[in-house]
Amino acid sequence: MRALRHVHQLLIPGGTMVDLHPLAEERVEAGGRTLGLIQDPVWLSRDLPNAEACLADAISAGLYTLEAELEFDLLQHFDEANDLLAAREEILVEQRDLVHRIRNATPPLVTREHCVLRRLRFEASSTHK
Repeated sequence: MRALRHVHQLLIPGGTMVDLHPLAEERVEAGGRTLGLIQDPVWLSRDLPNAEACLADAISAGLYTLEAELEFDLLQHFDEANDLLAAREEILVEQRDLVHRIRNATPPLVTREHCVLRRLRFEASSTHK
């Protein structure tokens, strides 16, 4: 919530804030089938719910008005398994089975993240606390 209040102080009255973040763990696909999820238990159980709750609190507090919301799948394409593994190296380090499936899959590989994009309007009439 602190970051949202800080952004609120930086915006001009009537200004717009755009919020974009994933709503689920990233799925890895190849050849039309799912190879597995890139698991991030801390993000899924703590960070995502906290971000959603803070945004809801900021809207309830009158800092922002939700103007538009769109959910979509964000796809990233990788021509080589090593490109995907390098891009997600930190998080895949403990997911040996998924790394094995990625290495053995026929490229191209695709990661799919279900995301939300929100447009929020700054409410000048709200109080800064």
